[in-house]
Amino acid sequence: CDQKVEITKEKVPTQLSATQTSIPSPTLIPTLTVLPTMTPFSMGPATSQIPAGYNPLTGQLVSDPTLLDLPAVLISITNFPPSARPQAGLSYAAWVFELYISEGMTRFLGVYYGDYPSLNSSSQESTPQITPTTKNISSSPGTKKSIGIGPIRSGRLPYAYVRDFFRSSCLVYAGATYQIRDKLRGCSMIYGSDSTDINSAMLDVTKLKSLAETNFRQGDDFNYSGNKFVETLPANGEPALQMDIYYSLLNQGRWKFDEVSQKYLKFEDLADGSGALRPMTDRLNGNQLAFSNVVVLFAEHTVLDPYVIDVALQSGLRGKAIIFRNGMKYDAIWSTMNGDYEKETGKRRPMHFEDLN
Repeated sequence: CDQKVEITKEKVPTQLSATQTSIPSPTLIPTLTVLPTMTPFSMGPATSQIPAGYNPLTGQLVSDPTLLDLPAVLISITNFPPSARPQAGLSYAAWVFELYISEGMTRFLGVYYGDYPSLNSSSQESTPQITPTTKNISSSPGTKKSIGIGPIRSGRLPYAYVRDFFRSSCLVYAGATYQIRDKLRGCSMIYGSDSTDINSAMLDVTKLKSLAETNFRQGDDFNYSGNKFVETLPANGEPALQMDIYYSLLNQGRWKFDEVSQKYLKFEDLADGSGALRPMTDRLNGNQLAFSNVVVLFAEHTVLDPYVIDVALQSGLRGKAIIFRNGMKYDAIWSTMNGDYEKETGKRRPMHFEDLN
């Protein structure tokens, strides 16, 4: 039977009215509050339709536009064992994939592009309704603060497909089974620092940029556009204030819409079979995970080995999707089909989403 793959990404903020001909400097861009002089707008899907300084994966303004010149870093982050929770860094990813990996368990693949976690909490602009507070998670008294993303665990076969449509991206994981090692081609292996702690593999956030820079190829004009971001809600949606997810008795979750932030809040179970839920938080800032868009993908799953599950996300495929935003849900289609851009350039772009027309 079909399994669900969850993707989360941010939606677009407001833009200038049509009577204005230029984008102001980042310091003048307003918040998500729609001002009287502003009009709703759309951004994308073509690169030419994305203003300078905006992230084509989120439709949001970035604090450091130079990071948009570096390829994405994809990081495998564990969800099991439950002792790995709360994970660190998921709230800073542009997209987060949640994939089924076997025995009722799921694993996350965070796509870091355009904005990175920082020791300076005041620089975080990716979720304006949530005020981050930086937490030191890996230092002892008298040592310099450091923060890490993780815990990082082994690579999975579907990661290869996601890596390929994030052109030039850097895939980070903690080893892989012999059946799939040659297919993953990771750019960095991160192993645990403590042999007695299965959750000790963490990537120092200061190394994110250097990994992206190392993976950058001169003259490689990777393109992460392809999706359209709009402020106004489409007319064909249905109310959806809560979505419950059941992978297994020990892996249950919930997305619940928050009217104040206009985001979906993530809840996780206690992995004890009780079904009781608690807010799923990011240990880097202590905030509950909150995303403007939650997309459920339906994709074919093939068991190649009890611990090797292939999820059909390769190039040239389409499937059913459900998009949740602003308390509404929309039937849609996910696609990795080649369009005019791919045919003309021979290059891939990320997965994109289409309405039923």
